[in-house]
Amino acid sequence: MMAFPSMLAKPARDAGMKTPVFEGEDDDFDSDKFPHFAVFCNIQLGRPMQWGEQFENAKIIAAIPNEKIRSIGFVELLAMGLRWSN
Repeated sequence: MMAFPSMLAKPARDAGMKTPVFEGEDDDFDSDKFPHFAVFCNIQLGRPMQWGEQFENAKIIAAIPNEKIRSIGFVELLAMGLRWSN
């Protein structure tokens, strides 16, 4: 389980997402400046997951067009191949 946004920065950057720079223990960031990363964090943080899932999900979220990232729904993400573990 991932607990902090900074834990997801590397998978997000590897997928081509714009990410905040985390310094020290402050994991706050402006979701308006990093909308893809905000969606990624909302999907991945604080839930059980399979090994490596965050890297595949980052690629899916990074591929969403800017004009759609703020309105995409969970069912749409699942249809795009989002991995979701229970």
